[in-house]
Amino acid sequence: MNLISAVIVEDEIPIAKSLEALLSQSGKINVVGLAHNVDDAYELISSTKPQLVLCDIQLSKAQTGFDLLKQFNNPDFKLIFITAYNHYAIKAFKFNAIDYLLKPVDENELYSAIDRVVKQIGNNVSDLQLQNLLSLMSNSESNKPKKILFKTSEQIRAVDINDIVRLESESNYTSVYLSNNKKLLVSKPLKEYSDLLEDRNFFRAHQSHLVNLDFFELYEKQDGGYIVLKDGTNIPVSKRKKNLLFELLEQL
Repeated sequence: MNLISAVIVEDEIPIAKSLEALLSQSGKINVVGLAHNVDDAYELISSTKPQLVLCDIQLSKAQTGFDLLKQFNNPDFKLIFITAYNHYAIKAFKFNAIDYLLKPVDENELYSAIDRVVKQIGNNVSDLQLQNLLSLMSNSESNKPKKILFKTSEQIRAVDINDIVRLESESNYTSVYLSNNKKLLVSKPLKEYSDLLEDRNFFRAHQSHLVNLDFFELYEKQDGGYIVLKDGTNIPVSKRKKNLLFELLEQL
């Protein structure tokens, strides 16, 4: 198997060296260089043209990984962000289906991310992911994204949030039902999307169901209570969620 070429962009040299050692041990990655600031990273990536870049977000008090990415008009590398916990940044990564690792980097999580990169090498989804991410991060935190990227087994698709009717848990997968009657099956649990969408007029009606209340038609009290959506789908409502549902319906 051909090794994947990679560049590590990390201002803390011990962390960069540790990542280099872990990646080398994976047997799948050839680290072609380390950079510790934006200028050096840009030159290194431009000259070596790696297939993968692992990039810290906060490279100094004045520079970030986003400053680096903005210098590439058409990035053709896969990206894994490395970050200390930042809720807004992580939420942005999830909206745009971009891999990230929290510091301190867990070895197993790193290797899982590498495995995902190996599967993605050869497709052309990086441009879409990074363009959406940079567009989102360039706005203020109050500006909410209009699209979310869903990874299926075959592609990454950009979907208008307003076109999502509902999401349903399928074990460790999630089925996404769209207003054009299409269905996507994505390999992430429902909770991940619940965390992203519940402040966008989506309601977790049940352990297995997240619905867009823009498609709410009526609430039936019989059979324990359930939501009927505009497409005729019946969605059960758990007992502990009924009061919250009624409060949200008052705001529609």
